Amino acid sequence: MLKNRHSADTTMRSIICCALGLLLLTEVHAQSQRRPAFTCGGNITGDSGVIGSQGYPGVYPPNTKCVWRITVPEGKVVVLSFRFIDLENDNLCRYDYVDVYNGHASGHANGQRLGRFCGTFRPGALVATGNKMLVQMVSDANTAGSGFLAVYSASHPHERGDQYCGGRLEKPSGSFKTPNWPEKDYPAGVTCSWHIVAPRNQVRQFAAHGEIPR
Repeated sequence: MLKNRHSADTTMRSIICCALGLLLLTEVHAQSQRRPAFTCGGNITGDSGVIGSQGYPGVYPPNTKCVWRITVPEGKVVVLSFRFIDLENDNLCRYDYVDVYNGHASGHANGQRLGRFCGTFRPGALVATGNKMLVQMVSDANTAGSGFLAVYSASHPHERGDQYCGGRLEKPSGSFKTPNWPEKDYPAGVTCSWHIVAPRNQVRQFAAHGEIPR
């Protein structure tokens, strides 16, 4: 009798362990199915979404150049926020880096670069002046990291209040200011870029007023 009871208990424990193992494997599989598979670049449209380096959160491959072209609906602007970044660190970001451009043009000749980032520095929100933005990641043959994860969204111009700044200035004269000036301090972690355009054969005169804490 005792021998049969012991055998039954052993069988029951085996069944419970197998069931728990099966549940664990099912949950792991479900999580892997829910996690998006990040590839090297692409053309992305919509009101919002997520982009990540190839293979994120795994180590990104060497010697790659990936380009994401983001387009949101007409009449809105693209807002990009990095949630995570881990690239080879360098003071000048010469080896592995992420470039963000206003519009879909890149390079010094055609594109207005909003910023270049590497290491683990996570910048503030980057705002395009229109409904297009280009993100480019370049890696060399050496040290690598987990890459980056960023979210984008469509926003109405100036809808973000003190988080919105920068833009393209084409009028003959005018002014621009940092967010919240002069009522209060500008917010931390915000990247602002103003593109000032002068008519052909003319130059712009620029005068700054105010102070930046040292």
